[in-house]
Amino acid sequence: MRKEQLNRTSILEVHHFSFAYETLEKPVLDNLTFTLNKDEVTLLMGSSGSGKSSLALCLNSLYPDGVEGFSAGDIYFQGKNISDFPKGVINQHIGIVFQDPESQFCMITVEDELAFALENRKIPASEMPHRISEVLQIVGMEAYKERKIHELSGGQKQKIALAAVLLLEPELLILDEPTANLDPASSMEFIHLISEIQKERTLSVLIIEHQADDWIGITDRMIVLGKNGKILADEKPHRLFSEGRQLLEQEGIFPLKEFVDTYRFQSGGSSTSSEVILSVKEVSFRRKQRVILKEINMDIHKGECIAIIGENGAGKSTLLQLMSGLLQPTKGNIVFLDQALKRWKENELRKRMGYVFQNPEHQFITDTVYDELTFGMKLNRYEEEKMNQTATTLMNQFHLENHRFSNPFSLSGGQKRRLSVATMLDETPDILFFDEPTFGQDATTTKEMMEMIRQLKENGTTIVFVTHDMEIVDSVERVFVLCDQRIAFTGKPEQLWERESLLQQARLRFPYRILKNA
Repeated sequence: MRKEQLNRTSILEVHHFSFAYETLEKPVLDNLTFTLNKDEVTLLMGSSGSGKSSLALCLNSLYPDGVEGFSAGDIYFQGKNISDFPKGVINQHIGIVFQDPESQFCMITVEDELAFALENRKIPASEMPHRISEVLQIVGMEAYKERKIHELSGGQKQKIALAAVLLLEPELLILDEPTANLDPASSMEFIHLISEIQKERTLSVLIIEHQADDWIGITDRMIVLGKNGKILADEKPHRLFSEGRQLLEQEGIFPLKEFVDTYRFQSGGSSTSSEVILSVKEVSFRRKQRVILKEINMDIHKGECIAIIGENGAGKSTLLQLMSGLLQPTKGNIVFLDQALKRWKENELRKRMGYVFQNPEHQFITDTVYDELTFGMKLNRYEEEKMNQTATTLMNQFHLENHRFSNPFSLSGGQKRRLSVATMLDETPDILFFDEPTFGQDATTTKEMMEMIRQLKENGTTIVFVTHDMEIVDSVERVFVLCDQRIAFTGKPEQLWERESLLQQARLRFPYRILKNA
């Protein structure tokens, strides 16, 4: 399927390009030929693990040099082979905001990070304060200039990463899952921001996304990368979603609103009891002098599925880490299974609860997928046969069977997320904490993961989600809204949808189920 030719000048041309990691038998990208045009917004989609992020890193010459891999074919930027550019120069012409923004930061504070980007362009020091203030205003982060980057939320880091790239004034901007860590309101603002910047600067933009719904309105063109590493389609988005529907569904790509009703955790109470498994009592938390959470009270019941939601920086991940014992409250107590959390022995606590981090890489500690899956089993002295059987089952369930000996850090974003979930499931824990579980997942793997989590719930595991995905929120039994450092709402999702003013205040939005009937 080929798109109609437009009267546009190409900015980047890819000719018979292939890329492979040394550890894999098959190439990730196989004989790709396509063109990106000036002043055009292109959406690159494909199933999790299809090589989208690898392609982005090849386009600005970070791969194959930055990894153990090799490539064939050519990539031309404005008529010049990217291999002919001096080292580091092409990265100023082709700017990329990574899937994990932390991986591109070099400095400690926001201001220093942005100044570092300007130093790379040899901008005079006298001009830097004005340029930094200007770009922070563009991304809505003026108040964070002096903050330490590690103290920012995932969404705030994403905005700073974008600001740093914009300071390079690239002609082609590549965004890898740019809204995955943003709250719903910030996500829509970000898309609007990209649209405005693109028009103002006549940028070419390549967006890598799993959820196309919100981007289609500003997209000129959509390229689909198949599981086989080949381009399956290159077409206008609306035509693809109508005429190419079957192809997209085979690749796990279809509009979010079409499968939101397929996972539901509201099981009518069959697996939920009145017994409180975890209780948060008058908990407050400060980071240095800054109050993050204030007088939080929550009771979570055994076998229940809840969601904790709120805007970027509201303290959702912090609350999750407090509930799991990874952080200690400044004030108040947390009780787990009738015993104060701080009185649990660490090894006993970790057998009873699992935690899936927002950034999967934060929990990887071994060199292979198999070792990652069996690490906890070895500590618990499983027999070799049981370890192998359990790990093999988990790899099959989470579509990681071809990566048994791969380094976890070499996996795609979606594969890393699935591995991080799988490492928690060698036994059935009493409670599982998920920080942004659908990050990096295509529609098919999201459905499969939610089905696995639903099975865990039916077997009695309590599920706690921190998420910006309002479709997950719509499916749970109870919702807690964090706003202004406190719990602003506790109740069923359908009760929350009646509180439109609170949704606006907490920078949330309705799920597609309600939006499509509005």
